[in-house]
Amino acid sequence: MARPRTSKKRKTGDERSAACGVTVTLPDHVVTEVLVRLPARSLARLRCTCRSWNAEVSLPGFQDRHHALAAAKLTFLEPAPTHMGSYRIRRGLSRRTLPWLSNCFDCPRVIGSKPCWGLVLIARPCEGYSVCNPTTGEILHLPRLHRPHCATVMGFHAPAREFKVVQLGIDEEVVGKLHAIVLTVGDARGWRAISSFQLGLGFTDDAASIDRDVQPVFADGCLHWSFRTNYLDKPHGVLSFSLADESFRRVPQPPFSMVDLVPVHLNGVRNYRLLRAKGIRSGSGEEVAMPVGKTLAELDGRLCMVRDVRHRSDHDVLLEIWKLQDYDTGSWSLDYRVDLPAPGQRQRQLLTAPWLVVPLTYLGGSPPGDKKRKLLVATTAHEAHVYDPDSGTLRTVASIDSSGDGDDDSIRLLLYQESLVRLPGMQHGLGNIKFVQLSNSEHM
Repeated sequence: MARPRTSKKRKTGDERSAACGVTVTLPDHVVTEVLVRLPARSLARLRCTCRSWNAEVSLPGFQDRHHALAAAKLTFLEPAPTHMGSYRIRRGLSRRTLPWLSNCFDCPRVIGSKPCWGLVLIARPCEGYSVCNPTTGEILHLPRLHRPHCATVMGFHAPAREFKVVQLGIDEEVVGKLHAIVLTVGDARGWRAISSFQLGLGFTDDAASIDRDVQPVFADGCLHWSFRTNYLDKPHGVLSFSLADESFRRVPQPPFSMVDLVPVHLNGVRNYRLLRAKGIRSGSGEEVAMPVGKTLAELDGRLCMVRDVRHRSDHDVLLEIWKLQDYDTGSWSLDYRVDLPAPGQRQRQLLTAPWLVVPLTYLGGSPPGDKKRKLLVATTAHEAHVYDPDSGTLRTVASIDSSGDGDDDSIRLLLYQESLVRLPGMQHGLGNIKFVQLSNSEHM
């Protein structure tokens, strides 16, 4: 006779432990050490299962440690297909703007050479600025502005845990006078004006502008822009904005900046770009050209400037990296050189053909100032390479097919670390903003 089937209740982990006479409880600090090393997607699931874990993961200190421990991986921001966008333009000398419908190119693009605590400032000419978290897939649309000829960048003021976005331009009516506005993300006041700052250029004609071909950079707790004048004997420099007291200061450029104001060889560089860099005049009226690919960067937490001599016949090296040593004295020092020997002509072309080469980070964990450190760079050809000074070689670690991008000269490869930071007002869904994490980038 068949025995009646009885339903067996599966024992829980605690019941099994009790049956064995063993109870295992991990100390809270051990649980925290486990959680902080988990990927963000795993944490998102675990936050839904335990209130205490959710509370722990929500702490700013936990999020800072999680971000610091996360492996940095190369991530690519996909360009959107060319589309129509609505703009506002200024007509004549009037400050009044008018609506204008036109094709939207170079959209979306990353602002700044590095993410800021895992958040990325995105510019879309057709829609304005947004702050994105690629880890959580959330986005915050900033109040839209219609201010032409300005440069915008975001930074993080750690003591107050505030993200600030600053937009800067030079007044068209008062030479050398800055007009700047700041947005503290989450502040109900929105965009607000900053006290004006006079550059003190020492001349009165319309001859100063923010160099919009040089991406602004966040480093040393400050935001930095490159500015230029139209004369050899007048100061070119860097504008620094302190996030702590919201004040400006002018920092001289490295000593090479004036020396490099000489004609350059095209060597495949697009003519219109070179022509746009011309227009600098000496006292005798001689016309010279700006360096083609000068860039600002943050390396080892410090402000750096890249000297681009890729298209100079009187230099053997390709790039030099200069580090700002002191804001008060404006002293810079040569920190690194990138050089590839003549036999590696094909490798040299990987760095000479693109419009820009931007350093992302030093590799290898060597102390600052070590000339033997490897260097990771990204280019506007949508490639990333590791330069090894020991062997004098270049190794390609990422290459994105950009044949369909048209006239896209943006740096779209960024070094990204996961972040759990969520800003007030963020919404899920990045829309047409697509970040692609490159799977092989952890093997750099």
